[in-house]
Amino acid sequence: MALISVQNVRVSVSGKPIVDHVTFNLSPGDRIALVGPNGMGKTTFLKTLSGEMEPDSGRVEMAKDIRIVRLEQWQPNQQPTLYETAYQANPEVLKLEQELKHLEAEMADPANADRLEQLVDNWGKLSDRFQTAGGYEWESRVKAGLQKLGFLPERWADSPRTLSGGEAHRLSLLTMILSGAHVWLMDEPTNHLDIQTIGWLEDMVKQSAAAMIIVSHDRAFLDRVATRTMSWEDGSFWITGGNWTQYQRLREERLRQEALQWQRQQEEERRLRTYIDKWRSGTRARQAQSRQKRLDRLTQSTDRPAPPTAVRSLELTHQAQERIGHLPAVKIDHLVLTRGERSWQPVSLTIPLNARFAVVGPNGTGKTSLLEALMSSPMVHWHSDVVPAYLAQTAVQDLPEGVIAMDYAFDLGWDREQIYYLGARFGITQELWEQPLDTWSGGERARLKLLETLMTPAQALLLDEPTNHLDVRMREALERLLAEYPGTLIIASHDRAFLEKISTHTLWSTGTEFIFERMPYRIDRQPPTGN
Repeated sequence: MALISVQNVRVSVSGKPIVDHVTFNLSPGDRIALVGPNGMGKTTFLKTLSGEMEPDSGRVEMAKDIRIVRLEQWQPNQQPTLYETAYQANPEVLKLEQELKHLEAEMADPANADRLEQLVDNWGKLSDRFQTAGGYEWESRVKAGLQKLGFLPERWADSPRTLSGGEAHRLSLLTMILSGAHVWLMDEPTNHLDIQTIGWLEDMVKQSAAAMIIVSHDRAFLDRVATRTMSWEDGSFWITGGNWTQYQRLREERLRQEALQWQRQQEEERRLRTYIDKWRSGTRARQAQSRQKRLDRLTQSTDRPAPPTAVRSLELTHQAQERIGHLPAVKIDHLVLTRGERSWQPVSLTIPLNARFAVVGPNGTGKTSLLEALMSSPMVHWHSDVVPAYLAQTAVQDLPEGVIAMDYAFDLGWDREQIYYLGARFGITQELWEQPLDTWSGGERARLKLLETLMTPAQALLLDEPTNHLDVRMREALERLLAEYPGTLIIASHDRAFLEKISTHTLWSTGTEFIFERMPYRIDRQPPTGN
């Protein structure tokens, strides 16, 4: 039975169509990944499925009495405390709990002695339903979920209004998991989660009986949870069985076949034009006229294949990228990190020039502190021929106000071709370059600072969460850029697919020490046990 049935739906924003001819069913057990670049209209489409927006045409039909939750809707601001927000997340559990308490009060009332047998029978049936809904483990589930998402018991009495954006997202995610809803519409669920918490979320998703549509740029997450994948990133809607990797393989084959079809049609059109030009006024003029009609049908057909998009090779074009051998890029000599009253065990390490370090660990375990120390501590000795460049998570704060973006890029020494070409690969349009930087969104400003760091003449790049605000195609472009980078890379990230493709070494952050492994990061690799 379909929980949601979508029939020939068309969706627009401000009169501009974002997708048309959408037809599919969402059934129990489905976990459908909705993938594609930023700005494709994925969030708008989720709002159409949740009933917040009406489609321009077609039908979105929902099964009777189903509950649908959308992650963005579940901002925890109704209850007075974090604990109450999580505890009140499932209305069915709360309803059954109240009915049980009411029955227990009636059973304890001597005035109901003649009805006691019926009341006990009703209580037993209701208790079975409560147990099936997880009611008897509800308090422990709520407490475990809060702690798993970084809310320790001393914070449970805090107001949800005191939370940061990342914390509010995590609490919203927990209320969705606890909600008992039939359908989850999840918009970037892995945002603000570290790798360990993402693994926990994967388990929760796979254990849930809810049907889901998941918008995410986290390829590793989609590979582990998606049962189907849909998109319209190439201009038309299509849905296929399988996860992200299977979708990507099928998409590449589909694009290859479309390119072949376009090439064959171009060859046919050239052949017809050659014949027409040769015999237009000759003895075969009648045949030439017939071929002209065929050519007209080909060129005017609505099914005419689109030309394939040429993918130009990406490269970092500044002048300080020459290889300078296998010398150590940096030596770390008994570096002791401290933050408030916390301290880490001393770090001593030599990093070769061409090494690519993945710095991996839960939030709050010192990854950013380590990168900052690598740029400033006297215990860190960079080789005289190595200039490091650092992308901090707070780098956007360094951007000036009131400056046209194009002027800012020119001041960095970029030429117009670099500005337009690299900018386009990271979601910065030509129109955006003509606007003041302070009118840009946070994501656009973050992508500009990433480009600025990548284009800095440097033999070592220290990147703190570089894939934040990047969609999948942008992440792939970044991977291609860094694959050709000849210097040292030290990258702190929670993007497992990105780290697996880029890294040659792993530095695990536990919160008390950093553990070095002379092997690339692997998604299925368990972190080593510290001392």
